Amino acid sequence: MKSGFRIVARAVAVLGVAAGLALPAAAAQAHDVLEATNPANGSTVAAVPDAVVLTYDHTPIAIGTEIQVKDAAGTNEADGAASVVDNNVTQAIKPGAPAGKYTVVWRVVSSDSHPIEGTFTFTAKAAGGGTSSAGATSGDNATAAATASSAAASDSSGGFPVWTIPVGVVVVLAIAALAWFVRRALARAAQE
Repeated sequence: MKSGFRIVARAVAVLGVAAGLALPAAAAQAHDVLEATNPANGSTVAAVPDAVVLTYDHTPIAIGTEIQVKDAAGTNEADGAASVVDNNVTQAIKPGAPAGKYTVVWRVVSSDSHPIEGTFTFTAKAAGGGTSSAGATSGDNATAAATASSAAASDSSGGFPVWTIPVGVVVVLAIAALAWFVRRALARAAQE
């Protein structure tokens, strides 16, 4: 009976070590989260801003960043490449962009090197001013920044975290190994 107990104890120890190694790695693989947008998701601004700003909980990787600012007709009004500074990704908008509803389609590479993507919308009552020093546009940006809301609801980076797959596999294998060791120990104990 002692040898059966030793086998079960070893199996439990192995499972404990496996769980201890798997869980910290899974937590480290969490994707960045879009915390806020400027203009805020679903907001209405007086005029098309000079740029849209997306704020994340960590600094995304600049490679592969793509932001499209689509007007009601589906035309991309983004002007140049997006820039990443700290936790903010900024996309300039073409001067004179028309008034109306805008859909911002974004894709960035998370700090854990996995791409994440999503959308948010805003509506502009007037066309863009064309310069960054336009008083109305600057005021709108300040107002939008003050009312920037959480955009996590519009984040469509996936249905469930990818790290759950390897953790699930480890758990299933651990349970199967434990069941095998227990069965083997009980069979040996019955023979003694």
